[in-house]
Amino acid sequence: MTIETTVFDFKLTNTFEEYEAHMNAPEQQAMFKEMEVKIIYIGKSIEDPKRATCIFQGPVNNIYDIFTNPETIPIVEASGHIYKGTIINRWISE
Repeated sequence: MTIETTVFDFKLTNTFEEYEAHMNAPEQQAMFKEMEVKIIYIGKSIEDPKRATCIFQGPVNNIYDIFTNPETIPIVEASGHIYKGTIINRWISE
């Protein structure tokens, strides 16, 4: 089975702690489980506390397709994640 690891590097409208709490909330975790996506890592920049990274793993194109769907922008931004300017790196392993 091919697994995709997707790394997002982005700015925040809120604090890192608020973002992290949102992402770890039970309802968010249930949504990720339903999408077959795992959060591997959430971290904040040492140089800029308003910048974060989040690493996901799941089926190929799964999180990428959801993130790039214009209809999901409000859901993404509800966490404090600033959609515009997000840097996305994708990796696969078989």
